[in-house]
Amino acid sequence: MLDAETFYKITNTTQHAEFEAYLKEILFKPEKREKFYNAILKVDCDVYKDTFKDYFEEYNAERKSHKQDYTPDSVSKILAMLTRSDAETFQKAGYSAYDPTAGTGSLLIQKWRDDQLAETLWSYAPHRYFYRADEMADNVIPYLLHNLCIRGMNAIVVHGDCLEGRVKQVYFIQNSKDDFLRYSDVNVMPHSKMVAEEFEVKEWLQDEIKHIESGEVIWHRALPMQRKALEINPNPMPGEYSNQNDHLQLKDVASVERSKKTRFIQKAQ
Repeated sequence: MLDAETFYKITNTTQHAEFEAYLKEILFKPEKREKFYNAILKVDCDVYKDTFKDYFEEYNAERKSHKQDYTPDSVSKILAMLTRSDAETFQKAGYSAYDPTAGTGSLLIQKWRDDQLAETLWSYAPHRYFYRADEMADNVIPYLLHNLCIRGMNAIVVHGDCLEGRVKQVYFIQNSKDDFLRYSDVNVMPHSKMVAEEFEVKEWLQDEIKHIESGEVIWHRALPMQRKALEINPNPMPGEYSNQNDHLQLKDVASVERSKKTRFIQKAQ
């Protein structure tokens, strides 16, 4: 389990401030990132769960000032399934998924999971999927970037206000090996006129960071997309769903949220 003690042991830190400084320090250092990711996956290899969400909510979320409480994985899975499209519709879209208030990336991770499960092992290729995340809070950005990189995703991360267009940086996360078992590179887009127009940047709030990791990009050959849109029968026959555990009910989500709320109240007392 990836709790605070585990993270601190992996990173040789002893407290939250040191751990967060470590995440920022390795962000532009590929070799150290890979070592960190390898250590994480040795402890918990389930990349279909948000690696940092529980830790972030416990130690870093600004609940009062920024209302930083994030979507439960169960709800994220439902949204991912409901928005699944077929191959033809998918290929017409600009982004595979877009979250304008991404947080640590929980929604995008579940969408990425659903995109993989919608295909076969031989038809899935990372280069066909491109996600976008906008996030304003400075304290979340390192967690979001690491979450995308450890999964080998291709994504744009806009660090700024998606409504006013006041932006600090635009990151380009790229799986240069086009291999879903490899990590992604971290690149920072230049503060050029073309980039500003593409991402609707009205004002740059930080100096430009010059950092490019991706070199030659290798595209793997794969079978054509095998995606099919989610089909829902509005009038199911009695007994049609044989495994009731596969169908999450809203009351189950509510129970989880009530349990979390009770835990936080008890700690506060």
